[in-house]
Amino acid sequence: MSAWPKWIVGTILVLAAAFVSMVYGLYWQGASALPRELSRAQHQYSDDVRGIYWASLGGEGPMRVERLDPLKLCWKVLHAVSIDGREPLGPRASHSLMSEAARLILSRARTDSRPANRIVAEIAAMIRLSNEWRPEQIADYSLDTAWFGRNARGLRAAAPAYFGVPADRLTRAETIALVGMMKFPSREPMRNREQFNERYAYLAGELGIDPAHIDPQRDLARLTPAAVTQ
Repeated sequence: MSAWPKWIVGTILVLAAAFVSMVYGLYWQGASALPRELSRAQHQYSDDVRGIYWASLGGEGPMRVERLDPLKLCWKVLHAVSIDGREPLGPRASHSLMSEAARLILSRARTDSRPANRIVAEIAAMIRLSNEWRPEQIADYSLDTAWFGRNARGLRAAAPAYFGVPADRLTRAETIALVGMMKFPSREPMRNREQFNERYAYLAGELGIDPAHIDPQRDLARLTPAAVTQ
């Protein structure tokens, strides 16, 4: 083999090694901001409640996530950007399931507040979640720790705050309404009832409920007019 092919092959190998080192370096930088043991949900939720949450993220069928590693994630992002524009982490619901839980984990950990560092920490958290937790555990964590307004963190605290009953006494319609608030806690129903009703009706429709049978005023009659503290 002449000198030029050897030089080209050597250069490619050096660049590949440098790329792998950079990718894993960024991952370990983000991972260093995470606790050694990720705190888990204190409660387990029913398959129906998890299914409502999965539908709120745009999910269809069984809840699922793909196991990731730094190189696989990098490849997916590059492939999506350069070739076909698909979701880099697979279906949007799987991406949202992991990213929402990752943000909640970071919000409870002492991490560098600089945006760039929070981004790599969030990516590291998503990679860990995809390998360490089942999809149901990821959903339980978000349901247990998301902010719902009215000083309520988690679905079990939101149930009495909004409907005056424990979570296990919520109707399915009331559960749909609360889960629908997880991405929009600022849409407090007593301030934005129209938007609250629209979100409830949309999610109920996504769950296959006939629009003719969706009536927010009737379905959510127990909604309390409690003072809002956000």
